[in-house]
Amino acid sequence: MTTDQNIERTGTVFDIGYQTYEGEREGRSRAWQTIFWDGVKNGMGIGRGGWAKILPWLVVSPAILTGLVFAAIAAFFEQLGLEVDTGEGTEVVDLPSHDDLIGVIGFLLLIFAAFVGPELICPDRRNRVIHLYFVRPITLLDYLGARWLALIVLLLAASLLPHITLWVGLLIGVSDSLGHIQDNWTDIPRFVGNSAVFAVFAASFTFAVSSLTDRRMIATLIVISVIMISSFTGLIVNLFNPPDSVSNPMALVNLIDINTSIIPSIFFGTYNENFDLNIIFPIAWIVLLTAVSIFATWRFYSRQR
Repeated sequence: MTTDQNIERTGTVFDIGYQTYEGEREGRSRAWQTIFWDGVKNGMGIGRGGWAKILPWLVVSPAILTGLVFAAIAAFFEQLGLEVDTGEGTEVVDLPSHDDLIGVIGFLLLIFAAFVGPELICPDRRNRVIHLYFVRPITLLDYLGARWLALIVLLLAASLLPHITLWVGLLIGVSDSLGHIQDNWTDIPRFVGNSAVFAVFAASFTFAVSSLTDRRMIATLIVISVIMISSFTGLIVNLFNPPDSVSNPMALVNLIDINTSIIPSIFFGTYNENFDLNIIFPIAWIVLLTAVSIFATWRFYSRQR
């Protein structure tokens, strides 16, 4: 029978370099900034595969190109001074405006939100790492707020780039640049405000729908499906031509019309020309949809913790 004295004890101690952290304790704000910038990079595909990098630009590039084409058309007519014969005289050709640009690129921006939004929140749930965020001194509000703001920044940039392209193109194309600025400077706060409202609304709506699943592609398809289903109201209006008292409220259900018609008309001062409904109703409706989307996202994540 052996005893402890007869057992030869051997062992090896490895120094694997563990050290205590000696840097500055940056705390909660630094963690929030990290989540925010990580969301921006994920949305643009930085640090990911080639397809993730290409896809956002496939959607945004046509919108920017549209702004460039609008600027080229405006410069062409401005330089030649072309007029049209109306039979009762001549009128100067109406140049493409920022309001017209929104009507063309609005749908593309919604599709951009449908692709980018799920990239920011679905993988964390899919890979079951969302709970690791809360090991750090951050709260659920910090996490959702950082991701939400990251998507707003991406949507705001995607929305502003075509307008900036058009603005610069018009400025270069006209003969009197200073006069153009003096006559059209009010377009800047208008398209900036329109882009900001769209970004907040689209980001909130996209996050609410993306909360229903942890698969990015399924979330994207659901968002696009909701957008397309809501657009059927426009088809109904075109087929049956109901009175304005019916068609105007139906436009509030169409997410494409909200982005391409209602919000721009409020900012560019053409709402009363296009709609008979009191302007308070669309504003209240957009605020309500945004608030409900934010609450739905918060409620879902609160139950998941």
